[in-house]
Amino acid sequence: MVPNGWSAKPLADIVKEKISYGIVQAGPHVPDGIPYIKSSDVRGTINPYSLQRTSQEIHFKYRRSSVHPGDIVFSLRGNIGESAIVPASLPEANLTQGTARISVSAEHSNQFHYYQLASEKILNRINALSKGSTFKEISLEELRKVKVLCAPLPEQKKIAKILSTWDRAISNTEQLLANSQQQKKALMQQLLTGKKRLLDNNGVRFSGEWESKSLSDIAEVYQPKTISQSMLTETGYPVYGANGIIGLYEEFNHATEQIAVTCRGSTCGVVNWTQAQSWITGNAMVINTDNFPAISKKFLFYVLDGSNLSYLISGSGQPQITGNIKTHVVKIPALEEQQKIATILSTADQEIIALQQKLDALKQEKKALMQQLLTGKRRVKVEEAA
Repeated sequence: MVPNGWSAKPLADIVKEKISYGIVQAGPHVPDGIPYIKSSDVRGTINPYSLQRTSQEIHFKYRRSSVHPGDIVFSLRGNIGESAIVPASLPEANLTQGTARISVSAEHSNQFHYYQLASEKILNRINALSKGSTFKEISLEELRKVKVLCAPLPEQKKIAKILSTWDRAISNTEQLLANSQQQKKALMQQLLTGKKRLLDNNGVRFSGEWESKSLSDIAEVYQPKTISQSMLTETGYPVYGANGIIGLYEEFNHATEQIAVTCRGSTCGVVNWTQAQSWITGNAMVINTDNFPAISKKFLFYVLDGSNLSYLISGSGQPQITGNIKTHVVKIPALEEQQKIATILSTADQEIIALQQKLDALKQEKKALMQQLLTGKRRVKVEEAA
């Protein structure tokens, strides 16, 4: 149903230039040439500094598909349905055969229609029109026919402004999250190698030597009993497989939190921290320090999480880690220093988790807003001209 005062139009009717794709063969990269945009370059935004470049001659030959700031670039294949607005920092560029230019006319808001193209309803329509089994793509002819809802221009602009506010909040939170992850990585590199020493409870910097220990010296290392998929239940305790939690089971085989190293499949070598009262399957090797009071389990988790365990993996068809993980050597300081390091890294983890939760919430809020605003279910007030 079309909201009162709105209209439904095919994309072909809202553009100032015909929707078209770009260069068939861009040729070799030309450092001082004209940038061109591939489907893989379109991910909600376009980074002008990562684009490959073609010659002036090829660009001129395909000048019908040149793009400028404000144009929408739409991915026709590969990451089909992804779109982005050409930024002001990209004054002139071209496209490839896998991308299309949608130059919205002055009677419409390019940002509003960028959000329309990113809406769940339109993306579902795009996917339904796509052809191909292993390599899906949508033709220009079909894309031009896709209908979008069009609000009056002032309302389009107001809706776009509201959604762009959410985009800025999402972008800022993503940057904060990336910064926190980088800071944690730097902390791990400094603290887990002894390059940076912390202060003890008396305010004196730790100075004792770290000892090299094999895992079998500081933990019980074993592969638990596995359970089949058919044994999983609707309620109960979390079950850890090769890819994290895979379901629930009526019993648990570990009462305390544990370090579980995936020992089979494509995630072989990934280090997980499990919940208390959980069932860890035979797809993981457990590194259990419960009977080793001189070892901080959380510290050892961070040490292993920051280690490269790939050298322990054997088998080509089905990668696996066996009991040889017991011989893996780690460097261990005194217990108090272990605990101090673990506390700092746990605090960093909590900050990362909080930012990830905030980011997820913002994305969910934006999705709900898009469903309401872009369909006219929720109308916005537009200031009338004086």
